[in-house]
Amino acid sequence: MSVRPQRVNADRRERGENMRSMSRARMIYRLVRGRARLEVKNVAPQPGLHALGGEDGDEVLTESPDPKLDYITRLAVQASGAEIGGISLMFKSRIWLPSHIGIQGSFLPREGSFCDRALDVGGDWFEVPDASLDPRFAANPLVAEPPRCRHYAAVPLRGESEHLLGNLWVMSASARTLDVAQAAQLRLLGRIAADLLELRYCDPVTGMFNRAVFLHHLQRVLLEEEGALVTVGMVDLIGFRQVNDLFRRETGDRILRLMGKRIEDWADGALLGHLGADQFAFALLARPEEIDAHLARLCAAIDQPFEVEPGCMHTLHARIGIRRQALPCEESADGLLDAADIAMSSIRQQQGASVVHEYDAALMARARLRYELREAMRGALRFGRLEVHYQPQVDVAHGRLIGLEALVRWRHPAYGLVGPGMFVPQAESSGRIFELDMHVLDLVCRDLMAWRARGLATPPVALNFSRASLMHTQVFARLAEILEATGVPGELLEFEVTESQLLDSPTLLHQRISALRALGVRVAVDDFGTGYSNLDALTSFPFDRLKADRRFVHGVASDARTAGVFALIQGIAAVFDAELLCEGLEDEADLSWLAERGVHCVQGWYFSRAQPVQAIERILGRFQEAQDAPLSVPEMRALLA
Repeated sequence: MSVRPQRVNADRRERGENMRSMSRARMIYRLVRGRARLEVKNVAPQPGLHALGGEDGDEVLTESPDPKLDYITRLAVQASGAEIGGISLMFKSRIWLPSHIGIQGSFLPREGSFCDRALDVGGDWFEVPDASLDPRFAANPLVAEPPRCRHYAAVPLRGESEHLLGNLWVMSASARTLDVAQAAQLRLLGRIAADLLELRYCDPVTGMFNRAVFLHHLQRVLLEEEGALVTVGMVDLIGFRQVNDLFRRETGDRILRLMGKRIEDWADGALLGHLGADQFAFALLARPEEIDAHLARLCAAIDQPFEVEPGCMHTLHARIGIRRQALPCEESADGLLDAADIAMSSIRQQQGASVVHEYDAALMARARLRYELREAMRGALRFGRLEVHYQPQVDVAHGRLIGLEALVRWRHPAYGLVGPGMFVPQAESSGRIFELDMHVLDLVCRDLMAWRARGLATPPVALNFSRASLMHTQVFARLAEILEATGVPGELLEFEVTESQLLDSPTLLHQRISALRALGVRVAVDDFGTGYSNLDALTSFPFDRLKADRRFVHGVASDARTAGVFALIQGIAAVFDAELLCEGLEDEADLSWLAERGVHCVQGWYFSRAQPVQAIERILGRFQEAQDAPLSVPEMRALLA
């Protein structure tokens, strides 16, 4: 029984719950902001930490107060009659104050602090009536020295899954105890603060810092630490997605919290972040001779078995990429994390245990290539340009050109003509594959527009899109935009879906394919015979063409086993009433064998390699001039030469 449709429904419910949670928190924030403007008019802003940007996101962390959290802090100070207040988030050894009033600085030592004790005690309330008489706090600098605080009250802030985020707290110079109404108001403000913290600073599942906050604090480390060595790491949990698909979402979240806790227990003061899904990050300050031992302990912690369900033990391992950097440095936090990501992505083989790979010279060259590819797509000519070559597809029975397959190339100023195997993986690992696919689509449509303007009859062009692009929320908007801008009808495009993609999110993929066909775009199943699909998966997908992979075409005339497998593929195409096209044809004997069995649509070096756009334009002209009668195989080969 497939669990994926259930997972899709669960994902929809989760997105709905998240949207409702975000809307609720934003609504509360706006109410709080309005009250704050009415009730707190003369509180001067204090130094703090703030995320500048739009009201609903796109924020950049900077060194100034956070106005959204400050509204809550000001109301807490006013409601309690205090002079000082703040919101605290906890590091291993420090406390970060994203909002504070009446106190200077964004960081405090954690050891022996009021906020640390408030979290240790537990519960939903912590109050110290007179700190000067309390042996736990009498020597605290905030008590023994100016501002000589005596009263402290705090509400622990918990996320939706009950993990601790930090505290909302107030302090006063006078000994006292808050009354019931004041405590209730502080608790209410604490719940609002927790909602905002989760939306803006913390991952909602683990409570760890999100990507933006992690990068902000890493940038501080790069600027402020001198004479130290920082090791920035990216941790990717292998196999988590499969576990999350097989069990309910609550189980997946529990596993993420468990792994986050293991990483926190290992951290020993390291900066940590949960970047989303199954990826974590760390920044570790340690002596060079200690780093390997630290990383070995991290691997051991992650590799410990855990109970998925009662009586069902499971183990996850991790790919861990690291980048070491002496401080201070001019490298950005983003750059270091990207380097760790590249090192992590380079780990291909799972070895039954967590693996660490360090960013090195070879990976540095790969990172350079990634940067140059991004700039080339933006039109920076010093990094070369992307161009499309086309391989013809022919029907030998009717002697005609029936299609072209678009194959992207990068004309690099140093490396010459670079094939996709060198740069497409870089686009995938850097999250730019959608941008690359759209760039190629635009180039193809502009070529089609130019050929049509010259009066040339153009066959459909096949493009091999990545799964990420097919699933991208903007794919249809961009496709429609490009088709409208170039005047190219959808019937002149064919999108290829690899066989392995059929089993990945089949319901959503079916919707995407149906939407493509509604635009007139043809759909082909590419590399058939190399993946893991089944007839049930094929049955649910409307497609026009089945493309037999080269390994089941090359040598088919002389190898009985290959011929047997090909016969099965031919039968499947017939069952689904799909055109069968054979890729990788290189030999005349194979062509004759295929023709004898009624297979006439082929593509491969026997007829033509992939050609640049100018050569294809000449080929289109030759076929148009010779369209009066079907062409023989030798005649087609001559026209394609």
